[in-house]
Amino acid sequence: AVANTMRTSLLLLSCLAAALAQDAPPVKIDLYYETLCPYSIDFVTTQLYPTWTILKDIMEVEMFPFGNAEYEADGDGWVFTCQHGDEECHGNMIHACAKDHFKDINIEMEFVNCLLSADYPPNAGATCAAQVGQDWAPLEECVSSLEGQNLLHDVAVQEEKLDPQLYFVPWILVNDVFDEDLVTECQVDLKYVVCSTYTGTLPEACTTAQKIKPSRFSHTPKITRKP
Repeated sequence: AVANTMRTSLLLLSCLAAALAQDAPPVKIDLYYETLCPYSIDFVTTQLYPTWTILKDIMEVEMFPFGNAEYEADGDGWVFTCQHGDEECHGNMIHACAKDHFKDINIEMEFVNCLLSADYPPNAGATCAAQVGQDWAPLEECVSSLEGQNLLHDVAVQEEKLDPQLYFVPWILVNDVFDEDLVTECQVDLKYVVCSTYTGTLPEACTTAQKIKPSRFSHTPKITRKP
């Protein structure tokens, strides 16, 4: 009887620990961006990825590679016009294909950080796929086919649902809320934004977050506006 009571107590403690570890919803970060936009690249490589590596347990991230691009129907597929040229469309489609094929934000985040850290992201697909332990061949086939066109179009359709409509990149939402000042704060110190937004028990990594809210007045927004 004593043994059973101890086992029950341990089980309850285990359940309590699990509940405490998930005592609040994660901070949701949605990023709409372009693979050749220097400000998008800077945000991913200096803020989003580094913050994700230490706070992923309290974050929910989704990335949408389209931005200030346009599309039009072309037979069964789509033709895209991107702000930084055709190669940016190619880079955007690489991410769209990777996102669909991986279906794992951990792999996707590593892949996109690798892609945007490269000298020229549109040419880094094969290298970055290998770096994250994924086969490049199906992604390459996706990018050169109707599959890739349709996946990138799906991203565009998702972006069109934004309210307000996107008018610059990187376009960042925190818990489904857009605010220009908040975008600037994310670009300055995303770790602070995540830690100060999370309503649960803060992880240890948040104890070193700066305690002063990043001032929007002391930083120029790093954005590329829609033409």
